[in-house]
Amino acid sequence: MRFREDLYVNGYDMGTSGTVSFNVDYSDVISQISIQFNATNGASGNKNNPIESNITSIELVDGSDVLWSLPGDVAFAMYNQVTGKQPKQYYTGAISDGGWVVVPILFGRYLYDPVYGFNPIAFRNPQLKITFDEATIRAAGATGFVSDSFTCSVLYSIMEDVPAPRGFLTAKDVYDYTTLASGDTTIDMPTDYPYRLLMSRVYEAGQWFGTNVSNYKLTCDGGKFVPFDLPTDRWEILHKDRLPMVHRGIYTVCDDGETHQLWLGIVDENSIHSHVAGDIATTSSPANGQVVIGHKTHAGAAVNANPVHMIATGWHPHNLLVYPFGRLDVPEEWFDARAYNSVKFVLTNGNAGAEANVCVQQVRMY
Repeated sequence: MRFREDLYVNGYDMGTSGTVSFNVDYSDVISQISIQFNATNGASGNKNNPIESNITSIELVDGSDVLWSLPGDVAFAMYNQVTGKQPKQYYTGAISDGGWVVVPILFGRYLYDPVYGFNPIAFRNPQLKITFDEATIRAAGATGFVSDSFTCSVLYSIMEDVPAPRGFLTAKDVYDYTTLASGDTTIDMPTDYPYRLLMSRVYEAGQWFGTNVSNYKLTCDGGKFVPFDLPTDRWEILHKDRLPMVHRGIYTVCDDGETHQLWLGIVDENSIHSHVAGDIATTSSPANGQVVIGHKTHAGAAVNANPVHMIATGWHPHNLLVYPFGRLDVPEEWFDARAYNSVKFVLTNGNAGAEANVCVQQVRMY
């Protein structure tokens, strides 16, 4: 077995919105695709606007066959939360600053897994497709991204001289909706491949995700088997017990008393320091993924529009709840949805207005 890294494209101009496509021109097994996105902030800064949240979808397709597909923020969060590794990133809201983030697509249980990997020759014309809009969060310009500043780079981690893999880890965005004030949202889940992970992202600024969705139930064949039926706070406890704590670094400009997002659903600890000599920066009220920033001179006068650096640790990047089926490195313990005629996921709504995604990671055999 030999490993190599191939930088397929470097600094590709993505334009302002739309879809860019790249052929997957390899005959060797691919263990991971690492996609780096770069963008530049406007002349007045670009607060609370992660690059990955402007990536509508990352897809691997073979004609009409969708082999892997997730929104950028979910893809980043899944890798970050499940592996415990922080992908390369420089998250900045500072004036005219250039930021970047890497979103890895891992096809095995770990990098260079000899059993699971993406085998391009098993498909006719595999392509990587990236759909984005630079104005997803905020219009391009002085307080958003500089228009037409998005670029991407694609790196393939390749295994040579290995036996054909058994299969590969695929992911899909099953259902998106906006949460309701009450009632259940019932989703028909796929039964084509075994599940390794079931994921729910629920985001509304300033809200704990359990306020918007209060309970989750996975039920098979009309209730003959119920893998779980849990209030959100119980799922949160399981998530913390089974998955590692993660961290996020943020460099931005802020005003005294300003609320800033940390992009972690549950914050365990956070710290801040000013980048201006003599200024004092503090945080207070860390809750629901955000903090209130205090920024003053030694004399106590409020400081506005000066840079600070924050580090936060916790769980649920981008408010992603993850349910792992069994041990993540033991395929025999994963949930085999093929054994059932019907699998439904029932979300109990508690507050309207949150963005919600339901996603799965599965194992697809060749």
